Amino acid sequence: MDIQERITRQRVHHIVASYQLDGDDGDAFADTLSQLLETYPQALIELALAESIVEGWSDIPMPKGIPFIQKVQNKLQSWQPDLELLSSSSTSLKTLNPQFYRAMSSDVRAIDSRCINPETLGITLTPGQFEQITGLDASLLFDEKGDVLVTYPVETSKPLEPWQ
Repeated sequence: MDIQERITRQRVHHIVASYQLDGDDGDAFADTLSQLLETYPQALIELALAESIVEGWSDIPMPKGIPFIQKVQNKLQSWQPDLELLSSSSTSLKTLNPQFYRAMSSDVRAIDSRCINPETLGITLTPGQFEQITGLDASLLFDEKGDVLVTYPVETSKPLEPWQ
């Protein structure tokens, strides 16, 4: 894993830590989150976490741990209905259809973002709301019009750290 990938994964861990979303399910939650990070584009996971947090605010107490991450998985599945993901009784990923993923390294697979139509995701958060909820820069997830960016094109990739 290169430094850029570590930084982007740290964004997800920041959201989880900020709201203590792992609850009392530490390792199981971390394993499931890690599998999601290996399967889905970073932007979709961040958005699914933020939207699930907002939805969870109406439940008292707010779901955390495995119940929370299952809501995130369900949201990701609704955005990617062609994928077979976690069953409701398991915390391990089922085998994915090879047309939907591309190799990132020898042991990590990720969904090919060309299979994603960002306009059909139904994201309800604005960039400003995302920033308020997560404390993270929304410009890595939204374009200047507020549309979801699943991935940056290589030539317009925005570095996460300023060059000095």
